[in-house]
Amino acid sequence: MGKRKSINGLPHNITKSFFGHERFYSCGLMSDWLLNAARQLNLSTASLNVLQVSFIPTTLNITPLTLNAKSLKEIIDKELLENGFDLNFIKEAHIDFQFPNPNLYATTIYCFPYLIDKDGKRYESRRLIAEALEPKFDPFEELKILAAIKDLFNQ
Repeated sequence: MGKRKSINGLPHNITKSFFGHERFYSCGLMSDWLLNAARQLNLSTASLNVLQVSFIPTTLNITPLTLNAKSLKEIIDKELLENGFDLNFIKEAHIDFQFPNPNLYATTIYCFPYLIDKDGKRYESRRLIAEALEPKFDPFEELKILAAIKDLFNQ
């Protein structure tokens, strides 16, 4: 078995990857999609279960977010294998989100990632901040438009 110290940075890495600039979908980054959806739903908190690729509340389970969250499990697996751990070593992986007052922090998302291993040890990073960069858009309407375009091409 590997040294646990070698996976201490994993919560930070998966969060930074999820909000990275390579994860652009249609009209925005994941920070834009998540923040716009959260603002429209009047959410102050949300959570991503990385291993199950699902959000709480489930209304955030929209294609751009879940599509990009799927690869986070692969990042965890790769890191575990490279450091001598079994693939089932991590039992829980979450990123909790807070959406501060939009009047003060219009583009800010606070992220609190953590992992829990098979022995119950918790690995977490400090609060990370993600910023939405694109102009405001309706993430739910955008999905309807994209689905309609996809249907056109499939006919």
